Amino acid sequence: MKTIKKIVLLAFAIPFFITSCSSDDNSGGGNVSGEYTNGIFILNEGKFQSETTADVSFLSSNGTIENDIFFGVNNSHLGDTAQSIGIEGDKAYIVVNNSNVIKVVNRHSFELITSITTDIQNPRYIVFENGKGYVSNWGDPGDTSDDYIAVLNLATNQVIQKISVAEGPEKLVEENGKLYVAHKGGWGTGNTVSVIDLSSNSVTATIQVADVPSGIEEENGYLYVMCNGYSSWSPSVPSTQGGFYKINLSNNEVVLNLPFAEGIHPSHLEIENDKAYYTIGSEVYAMNLSATSLPTTSVLSLSSEGVFGIYGFAVKDGKIYMGDAKDYNSNGQIYVYSTSGEYLADYPVGIVPNGFYFND
Repeated sequence: MKTIKKIVLLAFAIPFFITSCSSDDNSGGGNVSGEYTNGIFILNEGKFQSETTADVSFLSSNGTIENDIFFGVNNSHLGDTAQSIGIEGDKAYIVVNNSNVIKVVNRHSFELITSITTDIQNPRYIVFENGKGYVSNWGDPGDTSDDYIAVLNLATNQVIQKISVAEGPEKLVEENGKLYVAHKGGWGTGNTVSVIDLSSNSVTATIQVADVPSGIEEENGYLYVMCNGYSSWSPSVPSTQGGFYKINLSNNEVVLNLPFAEGIHPSHLEIENDKAYYTIGSEVYAMNLSATSLPTTSVLSLSSEGVFGIYGFAVKDGKIYMGDAKDYNSNGQIYVYSTSGEYLADYPVGIVPNGFYFND
């Protein structure tokens, strides 16, 4: 299951020793502290169609890693394919895609508060605004017309409305009372960003971009969108170009479109200190937001570490965090580099590390 996540970062010291308590089936729990303030949650997606391999790792501000903390605290499993995490107030909302559930935990103790299942079908990402959560849902992936944004009342943990949208809603950005939804296309291929007015919960505009928009960020009144392009696995179906878009949110007009060369498929998007960071395979690239052309050289490469492609990705406070899913069946690894390309640390985590979420 392909996943990309929204992330924020926190600086930490490089440890001399690493504490790890991970196993392939998440059956042990390990030495779980039950105190998770000031650190980073690493979401481990787990094996697709496995109920027991998804879990969360925690990297403390002093550089100690704890694996399988959800199981360790709650003596239960997250479910099949952990997709993303949203943090709001004292709660963390863990979106579990193939189990059709959102697990709500206390973000400090990681104790389970409740599980939301009603009107949740193939959930993907969650953002928050004014006491509500907004959750992108694929619905039935085989049905191109039943995708929606679930509006969640955070006081009752109930879905109070479903907003119909185009196929394959993924990452979300809320800004000035509007929700911007990137449509990768679910099992198909999408190429739009929907604009939803949150005062009426209705779609008011559709912005055309390149195929498979996976990264979406807002900065200083502009929306930045990274599109992967369609990567074909069949010689009879042509692949399409990726692109980097800059959109003026005052009128939803595209003011910059930088296409990638054919056969090049970028992924991820993070903005830090007026720079956009993205990945191509095992390499990380950076460009100024004022740039009018794409960079030609990378900031760093994980190819020497045997990394085929960067799965989880984050940039914050002068550090770049990257997740290596390895063979998608074994425990993964995360790497930390400076934004200048200097190696800082690496840590063992769970199966398929797909996102970083900071709890400070």
